[in-house]
Amino acid sequence: MCSVFKNLVFECRSKPLNKGSEYSMRKTKTLLVFKMAFPESALVRRTFTFKEMDLPPNVRLTKRSLLRWFALSFGLISEKESRTTMLDVLDALFYYQFTKKMNPSTIDLQAYILEKSQEKVSDKLLRYHLKRLIDVHFLKRTKQRYHFNHSPVHEKDDIQAAFSHYITAAAQQNCTRIEEVLGHLKESYTG
Repeated sequence: MCSVFKNLVFECRSKPLNKGSEYSMRKTKTLLVFKMAFPESALVRRTFTFKEMDLPPNVRLTKRSLLRWFALSFGLISEKESRTTMLDVLDALFYYQFTKKMNPSTIDLQAYILEKSQEKVSDKLLRYHLKRLIDVHFLKRTKQRYHFNHSPVHEKDDIQAAFSHYITAAAQQNCTRIEEVLGHLKESYTG
């Protein structure tokens, strides 16, 4: 088991006390091993995962298909994902934001998901998915209520402009920085 605290990585290992008891883990001592993580890891602000995907016309036929496409292409779910909680959370958020025109609380989201999918979502799991959306600046929490982050220069409900402002622009800026670093790397290796 490993945990990261700023730039230090602490790793706990169990080691048998006696040389002859290699397979007996009853008597063990715990060693605390310190390792330095990459110093640049402190510079990470956000993590984006984008998947390049086709967008065939049949994807646009249902809301659920559009939700799956968005969640998959934005890296919120994996290709072999069988759990649908993130999709249920996104569905509930879109419903409250654009159909009901209100900012939902976790209680509202749980009630909607229970009504729609007949499955109760734990508070911890719901907050985990909401935090993932907040961390990439797609969602914002204000006074125990959640809403899509809106662009400061566009309409409040213009989700495309907000995505462009908070996510696309940041990703493009990061790609520009990567290209700059590649140029510096090339220069440093060519002399």
